[in-house]
Amino acid sequence: MATKTPDTIGKYKVIDRLAQGGMGAVYTALHPTLERTVIIKKLTLRGNADIRERFKREAQIMMDLRNDAIVDVYDHFREGSFYYIVLEYVDGVSLEGLIRARRYLPDSVALIIFREVCRGLAYAHERNVVHRDIKPANILISSQGEVRIVDFGIATIHGSEGNTSELTREGMTLGTPSYMAPEQFQSSRSVDRRADIYSLGVVLYEMVTGKRPYPGTFSPEVIARIQRGRYRAAWAVNPRVTPFTNRLIRRMLRPRPERRFADLYRVITRINTRFGVKAHGDNREIIKRYLEDESPAAIPRKRSRLIPAATVVVVLLLAGAVSWGVSRGYHREVFQPQEYGAVEVTARVLKAGRSGEGPAPTVAFYPVGADGGAGTAVLLPAPEDETARFRVYRTRRVVPAGEYWVETSLDGTLHRRQVVVPPLVETRESGLPIPGRREDAYRISAEFLEMPELPLALTFHMRDATTGRIVDESLRVSVFLNDRMRPFTRFTARTLRTGREYRFRAEHPAYHPRIFTVTTKPTESHVILEVELEPKE
Repeated sequence: MATKTPDTIGKYKVIDRLAQGGMGAVYTALHPTLERTVIIKKLTLRGNADIRERFKREAQIMMDLRNDAIVDVYDHFREGSFYYIVLEYVDGVSLEGLIRARRYLPDSVALIIFREVCRGLAYAHERNVVHRDIKPANILISSQGEVRIVDFGIATIHGSEGNTSELTREGMTLGTPSYMAPEQFQSSRSVDRRADIYSLGVVLYEMVTGKRPYPGTFSPEVIARIQRGRYRAAWAVNPRVTPFTNRLIRRMLRPRPERRFADLYRVITRINTRFGVKAHGDNREIIKRYLEDESPAAIPRKRSRLIPAATVVVVLLLAGAVSWGVSRGYHREVFQPQEYGAVEVTARVLKAGRSGEGPAPTVAFYPVGADGGAGTAVLLPAPEDETARFRVYRTRRVVPAGEYWVETSLDGTLHRRQVVVPPLVETRESGLPIPGRREDAYRISAEFLEMPELPLALTFHMRDATTGRIVDESLRVSVFLNDRMRPFTRFTARTLRTGREYRFRAEHPAYHPRIFTVTTKPTESHVILEVELEPKE
């Protein structure tokens, strides 16, 4: 049986009920004296002190936030056994509804709306408020092009140990799974502004592609993918996504918080620079025009008065771009897609055991049947990505379609693979001539996760700890091999290999026995070891 809509709530005259759920209801109502439409949220759940306290806390937080990108809270009161929050009414649509209606937003319009969301959230972050549930449903866009963030119901004041410690206990998970940062699955209590920055990255991804990077199910498989950062790039879902937007998304969706943007002002500055808008520029008209019709609104750009100089610069840049494109074979992609194919080579290199940054892999490929010397080895460019354990290299080459040997080598390890490179017209999904687009390339990968073992040569210098003189006469050295100590002889020395750990024991009648461990990196084939022996009293 449907619950009857009340005529009044407190001093407000109810216009309509917008939503009804197990925990609450939402109404539109009329302010008694200002004749202004407001939103009233009603908490209907009884007997749960945590929910009531969180409802009250939402009002407290939002009343302290006064920003034109955050919905205003006008009132909070209790009537009978129910609690209410009175909020600003936004006559428009949610971002979720807009994405659903348009499928996805044009890149430029998405960034302008996104900029407004970043402004409001940056303001909240300055006051140590972390939203923790950023998603398109919690972003409203008015018919006048105003953008508002709503629903701070699970927000927290970062660093505060007040009631928050009871509302969000250690290990408690709050939020919407497909928008949550990896660290938020462990504990929602300890997250900071970078969790919101991650969620914003998901929102931007959905704005420009119409899809989310991860499914909405709360399963171990999905959580594992989120924690590893495994998702399809935005430009691969929608080829119209610009490299600028793709880079923003990739940086914001880093699984490790310290690798994301430190604050949202850096994101805002990049978008301002991108479109040549002022820091406090008003973009409502652009958003309004987009809402009124489905064509992307023109975004104003900075205009330079130095037109002749600018023209020269543009011509030079264009000439340089053409030269660079020809060197990469991009002209083949545009004009000869029936005859040429693209190969993308990815190499993942384990950093452990390598000194410093280490050398970069090389890649060479040559037609099957040709002499190996016909292939020209090229050094892969700087790592495209890097983690605590791996460096990832990637390169793309345009070659005549056909059969090839592809060789990727590093530190004596060679990956050799025979591949058939199809013409670009067979691998492109849309047929659009977009040079450098990765999804139309034949992809191969090589992993250098282990280094070849080399013979290990050890030289010992046993010294008297008191005098520093070399001790060699009557000295016996043993090595732990195959579960027991064996004399260190020429025979046992030949079995030692790099990249392993060995335990030794030095014994001498005049000195205390000394046990020590030698650990080598895969590249360290000769180790000189200085060991001090303590004389017996």
